[in-house]
Amino acid sequence: MKRPLLLIAFSVLPWALAVAGLGWLIVQRFPPSGMVVFDVPFDGRSAWINPFLPGERVSSPGPQEDAWVGQRLFDDPVYTSARIPGVYDEVEINMEFRPIRQTLAELGLVKDANAGAIDFQPIWFAPLQDEAWKKTPQGFHRATDDGSVAVWHATATMPSLSDPASATHTTRVTLRGTHDIYAVPAGGQLRFDVDIQDVNRASGPDTVLMRLYRDGEELSREALGIGGRFDQGMGMVTQKTINVTDALPGVYRIQIVADDDVFIRAITTNARHWVVGPRLFFGDDVGFATSTLQGLTWTDSRHAVLETFHVEGLQRVTLGGDAVTISRMHEPFRLDRTDALRTPQRFSAPKGDVRVIGDGWFAFSPDAWFAPQPRRLTDALDPVAEQVTTILTPYERPMDLGDGWVQSITRFRLDPSQDTIRLALSVPGIITRSGALDIRRIVLTYRRAPLSFEQWFAIAKQEAGNVIRRLRNRL
Repeated sequence: MKRPLLLIAFSVLPWALAVAGLGWLIVQRFPPSGMVVFDVPFDGRSAWINPFLPGERVSSPGPQEDAWVGQRLFDDPVYTSARIPGVYDEVEINMEFRPIRQTLAELGLVKDANAGAIDFQPIWFAPLQDEAWKKTPQGFHRATDDGSVAVWHATATMPSLSDPASATHTTRVTLRGTHDIYAVPAGGQLRFDVDIQDVNRASGPDTVLMRLYRDGEELSREALGIGGRFDQGMGMVTQKTINVTDALPGVYRIQIVADDDVFIRAITTNARHWVVGPRLFFGDDVGFATSTLQGLTWTDSRHAVLETFHVEGLQRVTLGGDAVTISRMHEPFRLDRTDALRTPQRFSAPKGDVRVIGDGWFAFSPDAWFAPQPRRLTDALDPVAEQVTTILTPYERPMDLGDGWVQSITRFRLDPSQDTIRLALSVPGIITRSGALDIRRIVLTYRRAPLSFEQWFAIAKQEAGNVIRRLRNRL
């Protein structure tokens, strides 16, 4: 009897192991708790998250020269991708890092790489490590005399503004690509006539998307096609009108989304107060005109990053009493104000042809300037020196782990149809500081609701659909 029992046991054992293995795989793929965790030492060997790239901006992952294991970042920005272990609603990213001479860092989930859409969240700002900054529901506050407010990935309350009626006036400009215009209605009306031109430096037509917002709520959107497949040289000027009658008080934003082939040549409006920012790209007229339009605005920006892409754009740029010489193409130059003034200052780029990313707002006349929102927090901000007493932000102080290491936690919503996510890590200004950001560990926690039978069936159906879609994409 013993021999048949042993034979039965040996014959059943492989099947039992196979069933147990299958059950283990099912539990791993469909955990009843709805949560799965991957604790990854950042040495480049994990199957769940890849090292940061591109290689010229980071060190090779693994043992580093100063006796720690991980990866060092020394340029901006860098990217990585992580494999999603099934259908989940959220990912929590717990990252251990060490900033070296680096003020600010942001981690973002890439939504659309082609459009540059990234959901950034703040993970490090060195000045806020000072305990003098007290956490509030809206951000951080420093208990000193009255000062200014800055925002960092937060929504500030828009002021309810309105002006008396005004005649229309035209401002000649040469703005290139995407811009945001903020304005206050005058006499219960807001009208903008925007002259747009396709310079046809790339083949094919261009599409301009125009959105209108009031206090952050989208009111309308329209796509405008300009140029053509066979156009050469300068295209025809097309005028687009945005007209709001019975306009309620508030701050209106006109978002003009276009590639850098598209120029704004003139803006006609009845608004007394209107500004552009924080991106301002003075386009070049060189090659199409005998003179270049000067870039001249008034701004509350204290810090700006400037870059030109043509030799004609090499020039000395001034901001208030400070200046910088743009001496090379395709290289960012920083321009920082050193005064203690809170009033808008004159910004001048005599030759135009320069892209400006500021931390404030730009007006084409001093009387037109107003602040639609508080000034934007950047890596150059010195809150104490610049008398900033309140910072509106969802930022949470990282946990101090000792020896310069800190631990941050960020969360992102996931698309159930995705099997990978792409992450961007931004460390602005790291090159100019000769800084670095060291990463030694990342813990990925994927979450969804605990499974019932109905939920299990729905998730299995979604997973099957994802597999079919991937197979079709490969064919």
